[in-house]
Amino acid sequence: MNRAGLLNSLDKSLRPFRPAVSGYIDKAEHSTVMGWVWNSDHPDQRLTVDAYLGAKIVGSAVADQLRPDLTRAGIGDGRYGFSCYLQPRGLASSEIDIQLKVRETGSYLKFRHQKTIRLDPTVFLTFIAADIVNNCNLRCPFCMVDYSAVTKTELMSEETFVSLLRLIRSVPEGGFWLSCLHEPTLHPRLNDFIELIPPDCRNKVWFTTNLARPLSEKVFEGWARSGLHHINVSLDTMNPELFAVLRKFGRYNVFEANLNLLAKVFKSVPGAPRLRYITVAFKSNLAEIPRIVEHANLHWLSSENEIRYTYNMEHITDQFRKEHYLHREDWPGLTARLSQLPYPYVIDCPPGGGYEEIIQPSANYFDIRRIKPEAKPVFVHPLSLRARTDGTLLVVRQESQFGVNIHSLSDPVAFLREL
Repeated sequence: MNRAGLLNSLDKSLRPFRPAVSGYIDKAEHSTVMGWVWNSDHPDQRLTVDAYLGAKIVGSAVADQLRPDLTRAGIGDGRYGFSCYLQPRGLASSEIDIQLKVRETGSYLKFRHQKTIRLDPTVFLTFIAADIVNNCNLRCPFCMVDYSAVTKTELMSEETFVSLLRLIRSVPEGGFWLSCLHEPTLHPRLNDFIELIPPDCRNKVWFTTNLARPLSEKVFEGWARSGLHHINVSLDTMNPELFAVLRKFGRYNVFEANLNLLAKVFKSVPGAPRLRYITVAFKSNLAEIPRIVEHANLHWLSSENEIRYTYNMEHITDQFRKEHYLHREDWPGLTARLSQLPYPYVIDCPPGGGYEEIIQPSANYFDIRRIKPEAKPVFVHPLSLRARTDGTLLVVRQESQFGVNIHSLSDPVAFLREL
């Protein structure tokens, strides 16, 4: 080898070694670690990551999830994301330090340039949707729930609510819902229940209300001083005639009076919960939505407006769909108009894949009867739960396969962690 070739070979040997396998931890919270890892020499390979607590593996995941940001960055086909959930057995009941190792190479992934990650595994549920009633005071023609067979309002008892609160430290901030599908102000003890929540857990709790029944200043003062994470208010129109159509049995003058009083009280209480506004978009209110967003910000203390598409439920009439439903091609124009406003908002556009032709079953989770599965259900962690008024817990997306009553569990945290 001549001198030039020798120098060139030596220069290559002294360059920093770049391993073919690379990746990073993007997010680490509670019992879950998320990130990506790939092998540039073998881009079709799907690597496995193991979470170590000392010398013990407490979780594993295959990095095969699609990450559009990786695709845009030119990293293979982008299917190198992972979400590693820590299995409950052997975990401590306080913060722990773990490390994430790529099984095929023995190399460690870093989080914020650190190899060791500190997690709090006491939080292991995504959310608990705890409806304290089974009914609503309105019969909105686009509602996810079919109330045609609901003839009696069932109220959650204080005993059941207190029993559910044993799980509140197992959800993250904003992860305990006092209402999911129904109207919580129908419960005469809503404010009393809020007072039962441990003060240091109030930031985990929120609810949604339609403000359609007259409420007192005292009720709103209780909300303002509650310490809750936020309160959602349904606000689809400021047109009284359209309000009567979209919010059947509702009166706009009652709603507006409630909202004005709510804003007045919250403005006078430092640290009152954030107010968010939920607007379902229709043909009939499409032109009005930017004005709704502006008015909610200027007059009703909006911290954020959420614009939602209409769920295509089987009990909704074809006539209502024809007169009010938007189509996917209507959304870009709305998005463009909202982008001109200086206010925070989020848009929940309809999904693709023929959404408008797909009819979904009604969200009557209170009526679901358990079926005996052919095999033992396999639960995807972390879990999300629904809680009926009687305390029955259902696993979200597997409502018919499993149910257990909170009153039958001496230690619901241990039971659910081992589920």
